[in-house]
Amino acid sequence: MYDGEYDRENYKLLKYKKLEKQPEIGSFERKKYGGVRMCQRCLRTKPDRTHHCSQCGKCILKMDHHCPWVGNCIGFYNYKYFLNMLFYASVTSLIIVVTSYPVFIAVLAHENVDNKIAYFVVTAWILTLAFCVLITSFFIFHMWLLSN
Repeated sequence: MYDGEYDRENYKLLKYKKLEKQPEIGSFERKKYGGVRMCQRCLRTKPDRTHHCSQCGKCILKMDHHCPWVGNCIGFYNYKYFLNMLFYASVTSLIIVVTSYPVFIAVLAHENVDNKIAYFVVTAWILTLAFCVLITSFFIFHMWLLSN
């Protein structure tokens, strides 16, 4: 074996040992050159499927969106509670629409009802119906996302 072959074999052994000595770092994605991904804004390690929220100022795991109703980001740890909120809001608005429908029809059918009261009842029922349709469709969309 001449000197060149020895160097090639030694290089292969050293390369294998370097790969063998690298510790596993959980679920951190690596860059092309082997470094751990870092968030440019918080300067912390960035696991897979993590995004930085500019409104919260932190990295969120499996970030869906920043919800102004909740006042927080919807991600891995609070997605269940967000779905519960959507479910209960859609059921509550549906109950209000169904139970106030007879009042809505009664106001439209009678001519001797005060115009201010009739305007209030009709406007409130239509806005509640619109809210119910929007929230229920948003809930159904998130259930569809969860099933896929």
